Amino acid sequence: MKKRRHLASSSSSKSIPPDIIFDIFARLPFKSLIRFRCVSKFCYSIITNASFPNLHAIHFPFKPLGLLITCPTTLQTGQRFFSLDFDGGTAVDLLTVSPGFSRYFTHSVNGLVCMDFGLCATICNPSMRQAVDVPLICSLKSPLVNSTYYCVNSFGFDPVSKRYKVLNSWGIPGRETEYRVFTLGTNSWRLVNGGPPYYPQRQSICVDGVVYLRSCTVMCSVNGSVLVAFDLQTESFRVITLPERAPQDGYKSDLIVFGGRPGMVNYQTDNKRVSVWILQDCFNEVWVKHTFVLPLNWKGLQGEQKYIVAGTVPTGEVLLVPQILSSHLFVVYYDTKTNSSRKVETSGLPEYKHNDLFSNIISFTNYEENILSFR
Repeated sequence: MKKRRHLASSSSSKSIPPDIIFDIFARLPFKSLIRFRCVSKFCYSIITNASFPNLHAIHFPFKPLGLLITCPTTLQTGQRFFSLDFDGGTAVDLLTVSPGFSRYFTHSVNGLVCMDFGLCATICNPSMRQAVDVPLICSLKSPLVNSTYYCVNSFGFDPVSKRYKVLNSWGIPGRETEYRVFTLGTNSWRLVNGGPPYYPQRQSICVDGVVYLRSCTVMCSVNGSVLVAFDLQTESFRVITLPERAPQDGYKSDLIVFGGRPGMVNYQTDNKRVSVWILQDCFNEVWVKHTFVLPLNWKGLQGEQKYIVAGTVPTGEVLLVPQILSSHLFVVYYDTKTNSSRKVETSGLPEYKHNDLFSNIISFTNYEENILSFR
């Protein structure tokens, strides 16, 4: 191995040009690259190079390989991330981020998620078992900390610049909502202008380089919701009106990715009828409503658990998931074309804690492998 390294780095006629080595590594699958990282410092330097993940994504485009489950445990043990095959089975313990406690997680963006703590945030790459803290919005000693109304972080990826960005919405008494952007790989926030004077909720997704953030036009009200679209390339805002009869209450509905498009879903499934409003055209504000009826045996499928619609999977099936840990945890996939469903069981998750409700709340998003390293 030392001889190969010498050939690669030597200036002799037998040396292999660095761009050829980059290209060879870029054609290797994720698991092979993880092994090569441990072979030598030379291999490690290639795979952790800042430009390598974008080159690797050309040959291995991001695609969901399963489900990513987040389990906020306790302040002492931190946040835990598990991956689960679409067909169920034993969940794989990927990453524990400690200390800290946050019940708010963004949807997966190319396998990365953002833990929202308000004035601070943490970007996680569970597949690499790494996490990095985002700088504080302001010093914790600042008087603005105690007077903050709200501070919400959203997360996305700009496919043009190939950069990941965090959008922060900060409400301070006497000021309209202030918006800031943090770009992964830098060390500071930038103030962006032109944002609407609304009150953001912790519901956001990223689709095709645009972060969609649900906001209220009136503070502390479940009515008057709008969708704020933030273009990560131009860093410009656009306010989108929700369609008539779309769910306004953020506690009973959610912003999800449905079939590759932004969707607003009334995710309560008690009445077996689920409606999803899909944004087909952002600029012309064209919404299409889809309603489907869950199977007759739905009550038997969900048992004592309460299930919500979390989006769709690559097969086109609707993903229905529980919100609380249980000894027998199931995920349900529903095919709207055939009106059929399948139920898969998982194991390996933390046990239900009877004396700590927050530690039992779980969330689901897509699991994707991303070779991006924070180190």
